[in-house]
Amino acid sequence: MSTIVCAISGNAAEQPVFSPKTGYVYEKGLITKQIESIGRCPVSKEELTKDDLVDVQCNKTVRPRPATATSIPGMLTLLQSEWDAIMSEQYELKSQLDTSRKQLSHALYQHDAACRVIARLIRERDAARAQVAGLQEQLLNSTPMPGGGGGRSGQDVETGLTPDILQSMEEIAATLSKTRKQKHFPDLTPVADVKAFTCVGSHPIHQSTAPGILCLDVHRTEGARIVTGGVDGQVILFDAEKEKMEQKLLGHSKKVTSVLLHPSKDVVVSGSQDASAKVWTCTGPDWNAPYKCSHTMRRHSAEVTEVNLHPLGDYFLTASRDKSWAIHDLETGSCVKHFKDLPASYPCMKWHPDGLILAAGTEENTVAVWDVKQQTTVATLTGHEGAVQALSFSNNGYYLATGSKDGTVKIWDLRKPLNIQTLQISDSTVHAVAFDQTGQYLSVGAESVHVYNFEKKNSLGETVKLQQHGGAVMGVCFARHAGTLASVSMDRTLKLYRKK
Repeated sequence: MSTIVCAISGNAAEQPVFSPKTGYVYEKGLITKQIESIGRCPVSKEELTKDDLVDVQCNKTVRPRPATATSIPGMLTLLQSEWDAIMSEQYELKSQLDTSRKQLSHALYQHDAACRVIARLIRERDAARAQVAGLQEQLLNSTPMPGGGGGRSGQDVETGLTPDILQSMEEIAATLSKTRKQKHFPDLTPVADVKAFTCVGSHPIHQSTAPGILCLDVHRTEGARIVTGGVDGQVILFDAEKEKMEQKLLGHSKKVTSVLLHPSKDVVVSGSQDASAKVWTCTGPDWNAPYKCSHTMRRHSAEVTEVNLHPLGDYFLTASRDKSWAIHDLETGSCVKHFKDLPASYPCMKWHPDGLILAAGTEENTVAVWDVKQQTTVATLTGHEGAVQALSFSNNGYYLATGSKDGTVKIWDLRKPLNIQTLQISDSTVHAVAFDQTGQYLSVGAESVHVYNFEKKNSLGETVKLQQHGGAVMGVCFARHAGTLASVSMDRTLKLYRKK
């Protein structure tokens, strides 16, 4: 039987078709492609369509074995060629797989980065919404004066230091003066234990997008309760015992420069670079419940550098870079007295433990001592060669420690008044000084944390130097009995020190 051969390829046709129009036999697949591409027979050049093709019924052709497969060497050569082709194909597949893996890894990395950015933006959005909500609440709570008064609020009315207020201050001063001169403190942490202080906790509790913590305060009786203020404009309540952030107070639009915890009420006061001070009150039975902004004081036209509570617990002061300071009523938020047009601005200011005098560090390298009853400056302490950035009274009221941009801390005996000791801390600014509640230890924040103690009656000696911070130390504060020391820094961390 003869083999049906394709007129186009000359090979035996596996699916032969016949065209009565041309009289040729074709391989079906070849002629179909030709019709689809040129519409005519490539042999006779006549026009063809698929309808012109007739299937031919025949036995399937068995292709003859190629000449190379008729011998063992030829078959080995074929097998070798097949093996080489398979290996080549496998290599290409592995290369494609490796490329696909790299592309998948890159895509997953981009996806992870995008998720982190989205999460950060969501947090910032939520923080901004909370801040806007707080500002809206403040606007709703602001009470205009009767008759309009050009939009001025009731806080603009000064009540003045009335005889009743001064009498209350004198009474608390007389009470405190009987107890503050105590010389023996059986529960005070020994010097040997303070020398063994080490960092037992480091907590980056403020935002990394605006790094830096500028101030802190530790509760007078509950050492686990800590409040901090940061460059991010947030006030953070932290539980040192649980080692976690309890509350985030949002409302300031700029850096928070000063914070304080009320010793007997669940109240926080904060001052900010946005020229305002805020009173935050707890809304629950426990101190770690949510807080709300009860009052916003806007007496100043520049940064509020300090907030400090009077020993009565009913009044607090604000100092500002607008060359003024003011006394406010904690309960009502009203201004008691605003002292304006001072010779210099006050980077820091504190009440004396008795509450009848105040001390303020100035930009003119001096310390101004104010008498509350006379409502005027009664003494000026000179000696620093840079602006006074921080100060602290000892508990007995005899000594005042001041820290300056000149890198020194000076100890003043207020009974004379004289500078009885100068401590050279560093070549850079001293940002914080704080006596413990007994007045036996002094902590200093500069490039690192320094702790001093009264080795002699009128002389301080260094107890320990703590260098765990990676930035300037902006705030320091002892807990009760000096058992724990807390510090904050521009490295965004709150660190706790005690003996292990």
